[in-house]
Amino acid sequence: MKRGLQWILLGAFLGPLLGFAQNSGSVVEILKSEAAEHRIGDRGPIYTNFGDAYVVACEVDVGTDGKVLNAQTSNGFIFDYTLLCKTWRYKPFERNGQPVAARIRESVTILPVGERAEVHVSFPEIHDWNSLRITLSRSGCYGNCSAYEIEIHGDGTALYDGQANVGTTGKKKAKISHASLVKLVDTFRRVDYFSLAAGYASGVTDNPTYVTSISFDGVSKSVLDYVGREAGMPPGASDVEVAIDRLVGAYRWIERK
Repeated sequence: MKRGLQWILLGAFLGPLLGFAQNSGSVVEILKSEAAEHRIGDRGPIYTNFGDAYVVACEVDVGTDGKVLNAQTSNGFIFDYTLLCKTWRYKPFERNGQPVAARIRESVTILPVGERAEVHVSFPEIHDWNSLRITLSRSGCYGNCSAYEIEIHGDGTALYDGQANVGTTGKKKAKISHASLVKLVDTFRRVDYFSLAAGYASGVTDNPTYVTSISFDGVSKSVLDYVGREAGMPPGASDVEVAIDRLVGAYRWIERK
């Protein structure tokens, strides 16, 4: 992507956001320096086979618990990195000793896959299972790809939200055993999840975006997959996606009659 087009994309994104920010109400605007001190987990880069390196922007609204509530990104991009922004976590922001809702403008660097260095980050042990959150988001595409989100809690609660091209739209709840949840976490551990990049994206159009995440004990990791295998993504990332679907039994809600 040429630099001129890069600036056009950023300009198209930032213009509406600046107007949006004027109506922030009680939401506190956070500077990048403070945001950096509160981030849990990485913010990229995403590796692609596009060719050039560039930066994309994402504005997030963060609740008093440090969880992202909403995310806005530039339009017209080939993959939906809004899904990645929604998985980010922060240490709660405070003003006068009280937690506050916050608005942050973040950026994600996109790099050629050839610049990816091999790294190993050990999978931490889980001490507080109640803090565990695992998510899977699948976006729509130009065709009839199923769009839905799954969130699994450490107490075994599994939440499904069907959005488009699924047999069941709206929210559903299921319960899974602790033993099954341990097996799912073992899948994350087995694929060396914390050593994966924040994202892998191929330079093709009209495909769905998948994002997985896991957070617990003050650590967090997310991985974006946009036809990622063609951009160097290890197959283990897909294994995690499939394992989440299987554990929850998502097929019963996704399949269309």
